[in-house]
Amino acid sequence: MLRYAHALPSEQRVQEMTDGDYLYCLLHEMLDREEALESLCPSCRQRAEQMHCTVCGAPLQEAAAGMNAGFDMARFARMKEGKTL
Repeated sequence: MLRYAHALPSEQRVQEMTDGDYLYCLLHEMLDREEALESLCPSCRQRAEQMHCTVCGAPLQEAAAGMNAGFDMARFARMKEGKTL
């Protein structure tokens, strides 16, 4: 939400925000996105609503939607054991 407003958590205006302020901003962000989707043709809207890989941009299937395509499990296992290479 703060990224959308181009604000940092350390800014005074952010520190003074209440839960209601955050909810108000989030609601309007959602309405803006919905309005943008409504301006698309049905084909483009369907593509825009699909989940896409954050690395390559390919459409994700529901089974793979929770996986991070950029995560290297072998590297993670090596680092977990304290190995760097």
